[in-house]
Amino acid sequence: MFDTLSGYIINNPTFSIAVFITILPIALTIIRKAFLDQSLRLLFCYLVIKLIIDFVMLYYASARMNNLMFYNLSIPLFYALLGGMFYFKFNGQRQRRLLVVSILGFCVFSTWDIVNSNENLEDLKEHRIVLYAKTVEGILVISLILAYFYEIIKSLKIPNLLTFPFFWVCSGLLLYYSSLIFVAPVLHYAYTWKDPMELGMAESIPSIFETVCALLFSVGIYHYSPKDYAK
Repeated sequence: MFDTLSGYIINNPTFSIAVFITILPIALTIIRKAFLDQSLRLLFCYLVIKLIIDFVMLYYASARMNNLMFYNLSIPLFYALLGGMFYFKFNGQRQRRLLVVSILGFCVFSTWDIVNSNENLEDLKEHRIVLYAKTVEGILVISLILAYFYEIIKSLKIPNLLTFPFFWVCSGLLLYYSSLIFVAPVLHYAYTWKDPMELGMAESIPSIFETVCALLFSVGIYHYSPKDYAK
């Protein structure tokens, strides 16, 4: 089993690096005690759950088993965690209420998309990626980031964005979801058990930007200071 897994990791370096790089921001969160901040605490939960799911998917892929069910189920969970980060950053109650509504609505929509994209849910071998949910998630996250950037620019409360941890978190998410939003609709047709579609370089784009995203998370967490949080 270990030989099969290690062989798959070696043969798929781009995807494997995107999985293991998540350990870096997790370790930095613990070292810098960034979980004291409510938003970064949710980011920490997101990273830990993502790492577990990625490892499970890596194992399933190495064993030539369909792992797309984990990908589909993670979509509403990840948006709930990422959206929760912005809940603690937004100042307006109206924005917070809209955010909660979007999380609940997206969970319902994702469930419908999973059912709609798979005629026979019991046939896990033929399970396919959702058709719309990942793209919608990208649009929602990008919208949250832009709304947050508008709020911090308007308030002028942050003297230096480059030393502000959540700026780097938002930058990583913005890059990742901006790249994924164009690739996600194709994945439904490309990732099939029978006759999968070859995407070439486009298939590596999500993993590349996922790695960049984790590195930007790490930069932001590195700039976190428990002393500043206490103040």
